[in-house]
Amino acid sequence: MTELSRRALISGICGIAALSMVPISAEASTLVKKLPKGRLSFKVSDAAKIVDVGNSVAIGQVKGQPVGIFRSGPSAFSAFSLACPHQGVTVERNDAGWFCSAHESKFAINGALEFGPATTGLRRVPVKVSRGVVTLG
Repeated sequence: MTELSRRALISGICGIAALSMVPISAEASTLVKKLPKGRLSFKVSDAAKIVDVGNSVAIGQVKGQPVGIFRSGPSAFSAFSLACPHQGVTVERNDAGWFCSAHESKFAINGALEFGPATTGLRRVPVKVSRGVVTLG
């Protein structure tokens, strides 16, 4: 029997965690457009089909990195990387917010740090709302 290294075990767990991340619905994913330079966009008028006010979801990838979006108002959004700032493991959405399964860091629904070993919240991703379009990245 082949011995499993710690690195291989952690890599496998991280892969499973990334696959278990709850993304936006299939219908909502058709509303999110991929733009040049690895950015994403969607219409503010479609936002209710993507994320409710006061909630957050994994929306896709910006520049190859998984990203979540938080909607704080009808046309107010913030976005953040879903890579845990502690060691880069992809965080998962749960009832309370975002959770890193590798070392149990916890983040609020808007990406703010609630419990470490991470020492900062999830890294912010630029968001621009202009002429009824939300652009991430």
